[in-house]
Amino acid sequence: MIEGSLARRVHRGLALWRSQGTKIRPIQAGGLSVPSCTESSRIYRVSLADEGRCSCPDWQYRKQPCKHVFAALIWAAKQRQALVLAQQRRAA
Repeated sequence: MIEGSLARRVHRGLALWRSQGTKIRPIQAGGLSVPSCTESSRIYRVSLADEGRCSCPDWQYRKQPCKHVFAALIWAAKQRQALVLAQQRRAA
């Protein structure tokens, strides 16, 4: 049961990143702002420290990574990948 629930959140996080990944932004106070899937004006604050935290109701209830955390992880990995590629180009 837990694995299926986690897999659904991973897939929903990937879908969120694909549809709204360009709207994920760093927050000055730390963490990332990640848009809601259902309410266009709602933004959740995600921290990737430790195992990840989110201000959304799902994370508040489960205390486990939600789709917003997974979308933020994908965004962060893509940002890191872009930095590495840029450094490689400069070094070449």
